[in-house]
Amino acid sequence: MGRRAVTLIEVLLVILLLGMITAFVFPELGGELKRRSLTESADRLRALIVMTHAHAMRDGLKYRVQFPDTPDPDDPYAEDEIDVPLVTQQPTLQQQSDPLSNPDEFKDFTAPWSKHTVLQPGTRCVAVLPGRPSFEISPHSPIAGPSISEDMATFVPLTLNPDGTCDWVTLVLTDLPPDVELEPQHVSRILNVIVDGRTGQVWVQRALRVEEVELMQEHGASPILHIDFTRADLITENNILEIHMRQGGQTTGGRSRSK
Repeated sequence: MGRRAVTLIEVLLVILLLGMITAFVFPELGGELKRRSLTESADRLRALIVMTHAHAMRDGLKYRVQFPDTPDPDDPYAEDEIDVPLVTQQPTLQQQSDPLSNPDEFKDFTAPWSKHTVLQPGTRCVAVLPGRPSFEISPHSPIAGPSISEDMATFVPLTLNPDGTCDWVTLVLTDLPPDVELEPQHVSRILNVIVDGRTGQVWVQRALRVEEVELMQEHGASPILHIDFTRADLITENNILEIHMRQGGQTTGGRSRSK
C-alpha cells in the first residue's frame, strides 16, 4: 500500500498547535532569560570589583570603580546627585596616578580583564550609595530601601585601598523600566551588589519587601545578609529559619541563587 499523503488541514492544525504552545511557553522563557541577564550582570560586576581590589593590593595604589558622570568626591562644587541612566552603562576604572605628591589624583585605567562587557543589555545601575545598605521602609512603596523610580540618584565611586580596606557601597542594579510602578513581585528584579568596607566582601542580595524587613526586625535579624540571596520566594515565619542568625541578629546563611 502507498503512504497516505498529509492533507493541508492537518498541516495547518500542526502549525496552529505549535503556535499555541509557543504562546504559552515564550513569555515564561523571556522572563527567565531576563532574570538570568540581570543575575549575570551582578555576578560580572562583583568579579570586576574583586579583581580591581586584588590589583589595588598588588600595586600598592588606590583604584576606583565608578559609572559615567559620577561626581568627583574631591570636588567641593560637584553635585550630590545625577540623572538616573535610562540605558545600560558600563562601569569604568580609575587608578591613583601619583600617590606621593598628589594622592587624590586618579587617571583612567584599562587592562585586558577590564575590557569585557559587565552589565548586559537592559540592565541599568540606578544608584551607587555610600555607607552600609539601607532597608528603610517607606509608606509609598511595597519594597524597602531606596527608590529606583526617581529621576535623580546618588552615585559615588567605590574606592579600593592597597591595605585591603575599601568603602561600604551598595550598587543598585535593575532591569525594570524607568517609569515602572513598583510591586512586591519586583524584588527579584532589583539586585544590590553590596561591598563590605571592613572586609572587602562582595555579595549580591535582592531587594526586600516591606513585610520581610518588618519580619526580620521582629526576630532581631539584620536585613544585611552577607550572602548571595536572589530567590524571589517570600520570607515568612515558616522559612525564616532557613536563614541562620548569629548572636546580635546578623544573618549568615540560607539559600542563595535563583533556580
